[in-house]
Amino acid sequence: MGVVHAHGAAEWEQAISVGFVPLRLGHATDAFHGTLTQTALLPGFTLATVRTHGDSEVLRTPRLTCAEPREDLLFSLHLSGRGSVRQGEREVSLEPGSGAVYDAALPYSLRFPESSREIVLQMPRRMLSERFDRLDEARGRALTARQPATRVLSTFLRELAGTVPLLGAEERAELAWSAVDLLATALRAAAGQAWTVPTGRLALLESMRAFVRDHHADPELTPAVLARRHSVSVRYATALFAESGTSPAAYIRDQRLRRAYRALTDPRQSHRTVAGIAARVGFRDRTTFTRAFVRRYGTTPADLRAG
Repeated sequence: MGVVHAHGAAEWEQAISVGFVPLRLGHATDAFHGTLTQTALLPGFTLATVRTHGDSEVLRTPRLTCAEPREDLLFSLHLSGRGSVRQGEREVSLEPGSGAVYDAALPYSLRFPESSREIVLQMPRRMLSERFDRLDEARGRALTARQPATRVLSTFLRELAGTVPLLGAEERAELAWSAVDLLATALRAAAGQAWTVPTGRLALLESMRAFVRDHHADPELTPAVLARRHSVSVRYATALFAESGTSPAAYIRDQRLRRAYRALTDPRQSHRTVAGIAARVGFRDRTTFTRAFVRRYGTTPADLRAG
């Protein structure tokens, strides 16, 4: 666990740029000071508690996103004070118990007009995208304290932040995945309540995607089976997936690889062999699995697990 106490704008800009992603401080009051307490739960996955005293604004500028590109997602759970998150055309106010997801690959701003406290999760995008496919809709939208799933997530993160110094490495890793699961659940709940509901061709595509996510472990699942299950031709299914920049076969393979990546980095799955994990996510043989995994992640399954 690392703790940084910053006195003044320059020290705070340095602390949050090192702790999270390269950032710039838009402004801060003369008497501003802040504290950042941060712990790594998994490689690339951190839990931080942030306390600020005084008015401040944090910017991830277009220049920084170009000069220092990152593939991280961040989720801020607001605990006290007032705040807001702006990304693209969306801006949400943060009240105690609410939160928001924002993407370090794109410019954003965080505004805190008064002393504030929050918990921040930072993770590789793929960790959340494998659990929630509508990240474009999630960015810059609020998870409010009125939503039951958000309240469960909030309680979990508060307890995790308070007890993380007492946890071992394996417990931290397991709870990191639990945090991702709860965040994905809260996002799905919010999406079902307030965001765009797919219709027509988009609804059919979402139904096919959901079927793949639920049945990816079946080695018999192919584009033909998927199309037949939804009473369309393979050609029509291919055209639908092409509209989102992929194909039925590629989507099936991607879902299997995502599940495999998660299993290989989950301490709870350490007793399983690589071949066993491959079979468990729907691959018929280890060789095919390894080749696909290397193309997707640039490393072998065995090397990932060893690392």
